Amino acid sequence: MRPRISEHTFYQYLKCPSWVAHDARAGHLEDALRRRLQEDGLLPEVERKLLASRKVVEIVEEDMDEAAVRTIAEMKQGAQTIYRAVLIHDRFVARPDILERVEGKSNFGDYYYVACDIKRSRHLKDEYKMQGCFYAEILGLIQGLKPVQGYVMRTSGEIESYLLSEIATRYHLTLDAIERILEGNEEPHFLTSDCKQSPWFHECKKDAVSCDDLSRLNRVWRSEVKEFNAAGFNTVTELAALHPDLVASKVTGVSRDRLEFLHTQARAIAEKRHFVLRPVDLPPGDTALIIDIESDPLRDAHYLFGVLEVNGKEEKYHAFLAKDPKDEQKAWEQFVAFIRGYIGTPIYHYGWSEQDTFRSLGEKYSTDREVLTMLEEQSVDILVRLRESVVFPLSFYSLKDIAQYIGFRWRHDDASGLNSVLWFEEWLKSGNKTSLQDVIDYNEDDVRATWALRNWALTQSR
Repeated sequence: MRPRISEHTFYQYLKCPSWVAHDARAGHLEDALRRRLQEDGLLPEVERKLLASRKVVEIVEEDMDEAAVRTIAEMKQGAQTIYRAVLIHDRFVARPDILERVEGKSNFGDYYYVACDIKRSRHLKDEYKMQGCFYAEILGLIQGLKPVQGYVMRTSGEIESYLLSEIATRYHLTLDAIERILEGNEEPHFLTSDCKQSPWFHECKKDAVSCDDLSRLNRVWRSEVKEFNAAGFNTVTELAALHPDLVASKVTGVSRDRLEFLHTQARAIAEKRHFVLRPVDLPPGDTALIIDIESDPLRDAHYLFGVLEVNGKEEKYHAFLAKDPKDEQKAWEQFVAFIRGYIGTPIYHYGWSEQDTFRSLGEKYSTDREVLTMLEEQSVDILVRLRESVVFPLSFYSLKDIAQYIGFRWRHDDASGLNSVLWFEEWLKSGNKTSLQDVIDYNEDDVRATWALRNWALTQSR
């Protein structure tokens, strides 16, 4: 029997088409908590609070077929809001967070239902819209009227709508592609950072390495790979072997600067070494703060603000920890009070998320503008500085990838941001102190890895 198609199948396809193929062959079942994390969802208890002011019927049946029967029964009775509904039609199975009754004509009477998902992201992502199209298609088959709009509820309770027609063509093309994969016709693989969401990531990476695929180049675009293929370059080794002038004479659809960068990236991977393009721009001095924040997206909360305080050869780690999500403000304010004492000190972090958190929590808790200005003006994003100056022999430039390349090792073999959340959830669920210590150890390793990168970058600049 061919596998069912769900809204999660669309998420899988958009992240990595090979994910759909691997799951179809192996029948992989994902942990529900991991799926919520991946798809920007929240825990049911958090979602229920957002819906507290509504008259809600919750579908509690665990068996999907039983839940679908109960959902249809509630739709026939005209329930205003149905939470955790299940919709099944033939091979299509969908579980939108909310079905909402609106006025109109359908098989049920003078009303019909529209679907809404609860998402923590402030951005209306393509996968949300794609899933909204899927919900609408099934609703059309069930109730005889297909909704024209999709909806997303934010963690603030605000609801954003979008026209399904804006993405309808892409939706149908995606559905056709999924159907072909489930029939056994796999697409050529293209390695991207989104593949890391898949439990089959190591298979994806192994496939890309084994055929020396050009998608191994860091952040290369599909359109660029098509240009290279059209010019006769199909592997990283082929691209690296020629002089940039010869590459430029053959490839016409990519700018010269971009060609030179991708050629250098290909050389780095082929020769298994990095290239320093220019000295890494870093503040002078041996005093610094290195910051890393742990967040629980399932609860829309931040639970650990980790700081490595460096003064010459002395290093001290500080963990401003919220042992319960409701203590987020207390932990944030302790962190802010600590930061106040370091006017003019460089504040290192890796990637954009820390700055985004500073802004959102500063607004949420009306933090002193002076401190927020400090956090903005004194911040040094190591990732940005490295990208400007160093080409690594790596497909991905995450903190784990680059720090491990220079020799840094985390204490946990399975250290990751996702596992940090799962450890924190285990702590909240069972009070397991080992899980909480795992979170703290992971955060400390992250800030020490960031500092190790800073020090390594200085040695490359001499």
